[in-house]
Amino acid sequence: MMGDVNLIPAGRLIARRRRTRLFLWATICGMYALLLGAGALTFRVVRADEERSTAEQLDSLAGQIEQDNRAMVDLRRQLAETNTALDAAQALHDRADWSKLLTGLSAQLGDEIVLSRCQLTTLTADNKVVNADAGGTLAALPLGAFLTECRHLMVLHGFGKSQESVSQFVLRLEGSGAFDLVRLMNRSRQTFLTGEAVAFVVECRF
Repeated sequence: MMGDVNLIPAGRLIARRRRTRLFLWATICGMYALLLGAGALTFRVVRADEERSTAEQLDSLAGQIEQDNRAMVDLRRQLAETNTALDAAQALHDRADWSKLLTGLSAQLGDEIVLSRCQLTTLTADNKVVNADAGGTLAALPLGAFLTECRHLMVLHGFGKSQESVSQFVLRLEGSGAFDLVRLMNRSRQTFLTGEAVAFVVECRF
């Protein structure tokens, strides 16, 4: 038997092999380029996710910081209110016992004086009545220092059996040593119960 004889020219066979190799290399390069593109796309997606995650974390951190700042401001306000309350408690603790003042006042009445009204007012150092309008002064000073500078005015309204009994009552108040100044502001005869009495108004400053 005769062996297989390849009748295709050698040049054509070489060209065919070359084309086959070129096709193979083109396929490999194409797949490599495709893999590179897929890798680059994956990297971009992952990078974008990381940047988005980082931005979300930064936003969350900024929100937490803002919340903590608000909480700190609130705590500072509560601390200021607590300090004010403590100052008030200390200042009031250091003030005179008003019950003792009223007890001493009742001891000066005697049998011929009857009080119908007792009004106690706190005055600032410049003799202004302490009320809601004094908020600026209260805010400018610690409460203890503010109360230390304050003075008090007690106005007594009542009835005496006679002019003499009212005068003696005023003298007893002056002699008690509890007040810096005692002034009889007004007195007049008025009907009291079934008879007449001397109505009076006395100011006591201390």
